Amino acid sequence: MMKFLTTCLLACATLPAHAGRPMTVDDAAIVAPGQCQLETYALRADDGVREFWATPACNAGGDWELAVGGARAEDSVRSYHYGRLQAKTVFKPLEAGGWGIGLVLADQFRTGRGLDGDLSANVPLSVSLRGDSVLLHLNAGVVRTQFRHHTDASWGLGAEFKLNERNSLTAETFGQQRAGSRYQFGYAHALIPDRLQVDATWGQRLARGASETTVTLGLVLQTH
Repeated sequence: MMKFLTTCLLACATLPAHAGRPMTVDDAAIVAPGQCQLETYALRADDGVREFWATPACNAGGDWELAVGGARAEDSVRSYHYGRLQAKTVFKPLEAGGWGIGLVLADQFRTGRGLDGDLSANVPLSVSLRGDSVLLHLNAGVVRTQFRHHTDASWGLGAEFKLNERNSLTAETFGQQRAGSRYQFGYAHALIPDRLQVDATWGQRLARGASETTVTLGLVLQTH
């Protein structure tokens, strides 16, 4: 159980959820200058592990989106609290029918132990197809884990399918060296387009005999 909790948290650190919820694989986009976004979600695994995340992110008017997040994770024995610092930029903005590329730097740490946590760097590459109705995202990065003092490669591949102005489906797979891989499907519904969204995911581990099903429910609020 504890091994799964650690693996799940490492996956979150390596692959930030900002292709927008409900995806874990990242995209080559940031919030517009002067705007902010709040992403929250609750996760439950079939072994009883639960996580509750809240991550606000803002662009103060430059080329960087800055995020400061926090989480409570618990199992049948104890609970943990985590913090997250993240900076994201885009070298080539994603446009309809084109492609974009960016960089994400993050530090995820256990509260009460300073900022000495899991450090990660991730390069998201996004491609727009069919007039933005299909978005493909490819991630490649590294993560330095504080617990095991290992530097591992990370990766992700995902797709967003926009059904209409309010509804979209997602499919993705992602993983980390020595921590395994997962796949995940998601659904998002815009209660207020470009302002308020609800979403959900269902995923499992890519390993025979170890499904480790997880389900999430999330909410995204954007400012203008």
